[in-house]
Amino acid sequence: MVFFVCSGCNESCKKSSLSSHIRRCPSCTSVTCVDCNVTFYGDDWRSHTSCVTEAERYERTVYRADGKSRRRESRFTATTG
Repeated sequence: MVFFVCSGCNESCKKSSLSSHIRRCPSCTSVTCVDCNVTFYGDDWRSHTSCVTEAERYERTVYRADGKSRRRESRFTATTG
């Protein structure tokens, strides 16, 4: 489940309740994904459907990505530098 943190009030919200939070929080200018620490402005958060898995985040020393995850990761690092 994807959680975001509001930049205005630092409240954590599930993706399903984020649009209602943004409507009622006047100081919300951006939201940050808790898992991958990427900041989204405007409605960009709607397209954020996946980032790191729980296994990648919490089991780094023993986690082994499958081929699909490695390809996705290499494309991400190639675009971000």
